[in-house]
Amino acid sequence: MSPEIRQQFPMINRHPKLAYLDSAATTLKPTAVIDAVTDYYQNYCANVGRSSHQPAARATRQVAKSRELVANFIGAESPNDIIFTSSATSAINQLTLGLVNWIKPNDIILLSNHEHNSNVAPWRELARRTGAKVRTTDDQTVDWRRVRIFSYSIVSNVTGQIYDYSEIIDRVRRADGKICIDATQAGGHLPIDVRQLSADALVLSGHKLYGPSGIGVLYIKNELQSELQPLMFGSGDNPFEPGTPNIEGIIGLGAAIKWLKDVDVNKIQHHEQELTRYAIKQLQQSDLGDFIIQPDVQRVGIISLAHPNIHPHDIAMFLDDAGVSVRAGMMCADSAMDDLCIPQGVIRMSCGIYTNHADIDKFVSTYKKAIRELGHVK
Repeated sequence: MSPEIRQQFPMINRHPKLAYLDSAATTLKPTAVIDAVTDYYQNYCANVGRSSHQPAARATRQVAKSRELVANFIGAESPNDIIFTSSATSAINQLTLGLVNWIKPNDIILLSNHEHNSNVAPWRELARRTGAKVRTTDDQTVDWRRVRIFSYSIVSNVTGQIYDYSEIIDRVRRADGKICIDATQAGGHLPIDVRQLSADALVLSGHKLYGPSGIGVLYIKNELQSELQPLMFGSGDNPFEPGTPNIEGIIGLGAAIKWLKDVDVNKIQHHEQELTRYAIKQLQQSDLGDFIIQPDVQRVGIISLAHPNIHPHDIAMFLDDAGVSVRAGMMCADSAMDDLCIPQGVIRMSCGIYTNHADIDKFVSTYKKAIRELGHVK
């Protein structure tokens, strides 16, 4: 990606020596998003859907515009299919617990075995409340006639692998089940179309697609939305968004979506995949390839490494001292780590649109130095 793109990120401009490789945890914010939030605070700071003065009218219009931008971004039929929440985790909880009267005892809730904890715990709680059963896609004993929900992540939070569950989706559809998708690691990195994905519900996280923190998206197809029970009650026209919303977060998210459209998500995907191929090659040429988790899968800009003897937090602290920002540990994905047989967790480096080859080179050389100085030479 061009140097001009990097210049749109104030944090990079202020810390030019920093190799920020933790975009899967949260992306940096471009000036367009920061300016949109600042503009709201400075020029039309008012509540929405209530007052009749001009600042309130402008704020209401901007929130409505953001809802339209999100709907178009994911291919939703109507802005009314978009519910704003405080996070993707909140969105999944609103979805799962809202279906408490729709799920029956002994119904099956099907999950993949690579899910983030936020797409596991809420479904388990729904099963506990209703008497349903949670099963995973590798369970050979699943009675497909009883599968009511299949919920999965497009992209692994641990390895960055992109998954295609079209065959499973077809089987669930034949059983009249619903498809729910966690797109938090895919948003802003892959094109998303809810119709092509056959999604009845989908969640996104604003802070992972170059938008503000504290804002999430819950897309629910109209037919399923009619089955959903609101979890909170209060003022407002939308029963799923009671009270004053995160106005600045919604406006900032709209700005992020507009910015992503201008940059082109397809170009971002190409950029990140080229960087990850380069990173894997550099790691392998530096005799670090054995530590890469699933090096050959189709992926977004995520690579995780596990050293057999050194704890990932020790390596992460070494990297941090050298100005390389990564994430270390279990990635909030305990079931995926169990499936991969990695009890201590991993070092995860993840790219954004602002990542360049110099960032990758710094990571590779510093990682190699870390395992050498920590006393474990390959």
